Amino acid sequence: MGFDNIMIFSKHLKGMPLADAAKMLDAAGIHAIDLTVRKNGHVEPTAVEDQLPAAAQTLKQNGIRIGMITTEITDPANPLTGRILRTATKLGITHYKLGYYPYQGFGTLRAQRREVAAKLKDLAAMNLEIGIRGGFHNHCEDSLGASLWDIDFLLNGIDPKAIGLYFDPMHATVEGGSAGWLMALDLLADRIIMLAVKDFRWLNDKHGYGGGRLHSIEMCPLESGNTQWPQVIEILKKINFDGPISFHGEYQGKFSFRDLTSEQVIEQTAADLKVFQSWL
Repeated sequence: MGFDNIMIFSKHLKGMPLADAAKMLDAAGIHAIDLTVRKNGHVEPTAVEDQLPAAAQTLKQNGIRIGMITTEITDPANPLTGRILRTATKLGITHYKLGYYPYQGFGTLRAQRREVAAKLKDLAAMNLEIGIRGGFHNHCEDSLGASLWDIDFLLNGIDPKAIGLYFDPMHATVEGGSAGWLMALDLLADRIIMLAVKDFRWLNDKHGYGGGRLHSIEMCPLESGNTQWPQVIEILKKINFDGPISFHGEYQGKFSFRDLTSEQVIEQTAADLKVFQSWL
């Protein structure tokens, strides 16, 4: 596990021209990007054949490669799915993040698990045919897979070369508390193909994001968060994880410890990278 696959998630760089973002990333020692290919992202899915190659060229001219893409793909039957994945593979992109399956409410989980598992099997077949890997991201609150046991069910029988787990230790900690994240990691270790890096801390009120009746959370720098990153990293080393590592600069808006500009997001991510390096 090293630095060759480290990149920054482009979500919070949306207001900055890609060429300018690429120059700042290069100066910060980050040479890859996790590019949004979704509605209102850096690349619009309906124009992917034109916009994604153009974005790749702009980034390449400034020393940055596309390490992975973040999409809203959930259904292989959607015509945009094949268009996005085929365009990505032509550019040498090997990994993408799937979209989300919102939890449908109490009493629906068993049926939804079966429905989504069937879609994922078909999507996995498409991925193998095209030659790309999808990552199912565990996200807290009301997304299917917030409880990682559900992801184990959904990916059962699917080749990790087609679809694996895009592991997010922060979200796993929010939902899994002191040790649930560890047991989830134990259960799904052989399916982890991608890693999301960010952190949070608890608030003693309900003005933040997520949480329960009395408390909530805010996104914060790695050095002051609650996620057991040193232990996570040791386990990832043990299982020889070598996939994409996407740093999520979730430092904008009311759920962040501070509302940063895109330029400040890059600066804070560079600081997070140094902390991460010290743990490695």
